[in-house]
Amino acid sequence: MSGSAADDAPGPDRDPEPARGSESTADPGAAERIGSRIGGGLADAMRSGASGEQLTADGLLAAIGGWRGIGESLVPALLFLAIYIPTQDARLSALVPGGLAVALVVIRLVRRETLVSAISGMLGVGVAVLITLITGRGIDYYLSGFVINAAWALGLFISVIVGWPALGLAIGAFSGDLTGWRRKPAVRRVATLLTLLWLSLFVLRLAVQLPLYLSEQVAALGFARIAMGVPLFAAVIVVTWFTARKHLRSSDDSAGGSVAETGQNTPPA
Repeated sequence: MSGSAADDAPGPDRDPEPARGSESTADPGAAERIGSRIGGGLADAMRSGASGEQLTADGLLAAIGGWRGIGESLVPALLFLAIYIPTQDARLSALVPGGLAVALVVIRLVRRETLVSAISGMLGVGVAVLITLITGRGIDYYLSGFVINAAWALGLFISVIVGWPALGLAIGAFSGDLTGWRRKPAVRRVATLLTLLWLSLFVLRLAVQLPLYLSEQVAALGFARIAMGVPLFAAVIVVTWFTARKHLRSSDDSAGGSVAETGQNTPPA
């Protein structure tokens, strides 16, 4: 969760009070830069829903990374389980998906395709492989995932506690005004509820998977990680999309404008 603190930022218990009749001093470019750091699929769902776009299979697929993104997420996990369950060899089971991750990056380099998702995936698998090679325990292949989920959960929780729910920043990012949403009570409520929804995703993962890790149930943890990965993420994307479409669009319409009128382009499906 990214963000910066400004000296004149409003506190958690009070709203900003811009001078009446003055023009907004928001920097749309800054809003877009921050929005790009709040999670691609999440931001796409918020922006598309708030602009009134209908949820389609293609739109949902794009929000969760497309078929390639799904494959790059699922295949290494399945490979690890497919090798570890019959062999019980943790290091071999980790090296194979690690080699696959490197191969995917090389293929994209050769094709001169975007490397962001491939490199992020390689780093994620690479950390898991390194930990497994050091400890020699199959269960530790999943250790880094707990750190990532805990970090997201902590960041989202703090954002709610301090009165700046992270989904509000996403709303501000695509509207071009990072603080304008705080002047609309209805939008603030929606931002808080959606932030709590995403917080529950990461907390649920930890609640289900951490006991499996502590009891060293490698296969059960592996399948739980897969089931609570892309499928659960897609389900929360759907709820986010419909909530944004129902509440954020109606809120902006009642104020005489629409998020779709801010000049931001709807992300391609």
